[in-house]
Amino acid sequence: AADVSLDVTRSPSTATQEDGGKSATVETQTADDERFTAWCEGAGIEIAGCELRTTPRSVAGRGVFASRNLRLGDEVFSVPHDVALTAENAAAHFPELSRRLLECRPLRARGRIGRLWDRLRGRQPARLDADDCWQPELTAYALAALESGHPWSDWIKEFCRDDPYQTLVDSGSWADDPAAILRAVDEFSQMAPDVPRFKVHAALGVRLERLDEYLEGYRGAVPTSPSMYATVTSRAVGLSDSVTALLPFHDMVNHSPEPNIAMQFESDGRPRFSFFALGDIAEDDELFLKYSDVTDDDDGAWDEDKAAWQLVQWGIPSGPEDCCPPFMRSVEINSQNL
Repeated sequence: AADVSLDVTRSPSTATQEDGGKSATVETQTADDERFTAWCEGAGIEIAGCELRTTPRSVAGRGVFASRNLRLGDEVFSVPHDVALTAENAAAHFPELSRRLLECRPLRARGRIGRLWDRLRGRQPARLDADDCWQPELTAYALAALESGHPWSDWIKEFCRDDPYQTLVDSGSWADDPAAILRAVDEFSQMAPDVPRFKVHAALGVRLERLDEYLEGYRGAVPTSPSMYATVTSRAVGLSDSVTALLPFHDMVNHSPEPNIAMQFESDGRPRFSFFALGDIAEDDELFLKYSDVTDDDDGAWDEDKAAWQLVQWGIPSGPEDCCPPFMRSVEINSQNL
């Protein structure tokens, strides 16, 4: 299958209002936002206390905002488990693609004695698990949904990312133009000047190496697209230690080191992922999740390595001022316990 290019760019629209003599930028809900919200609700996503709006503050061009005053513990939206794009859910819709993806999975590393034991017992070499290969597999399923007109396709068409890594991948120049890679490093460094440039370069190198491995292992066997791969990687969420997924509507919520909503799994009735307020949230405030932690595990200081990875993985800059306050750590622990 030929590579498919993904280049969806949105021009965020804003309105200005006067408030006590001070001008403020107000995000507005566009017709596209309304259409996608209608798709989500039709898929069974319950949206009770928030609204999707176009915003210039996100690399994806959108954000989710409180549509009313929220109190601690209020549910703001929920996503049914069967709507999530996981390897298991997608395999049920695309069984032939699932079979081909299984054949593409690398073999699990085994020592010499282990390989000998397998041969003696007539065992086939074991392949990696699905979550070890979630990036290429979710990419292939997303492309298959687009090509087949699967209901997921209306959501996948909304995927958008606009940062130096995505621009580099979309241009196709990362493989044979070192100058293009250095330009991307420069652009990232301008976004996050506190992150050492050499660490940005190293993180970008790791991402591009994985992109090369993806194309080498999957191109020709299943649908592939460097652009979709880069976008899917930035939108996925770990649901457990063994399951990574894409969640409609959830992937429109932006990142903050101080999140005001959190996720928990509800197994009663139709299993779903519920998103609830971590505190009181005023109407029109933006809702945030925390994609990653850039603090050191030992002393809580800003971690340059984590910051470099967050910058390249999600296009999110950070600095020492973005360390998680101690009280937010207790909130996160409590939300995980819930």
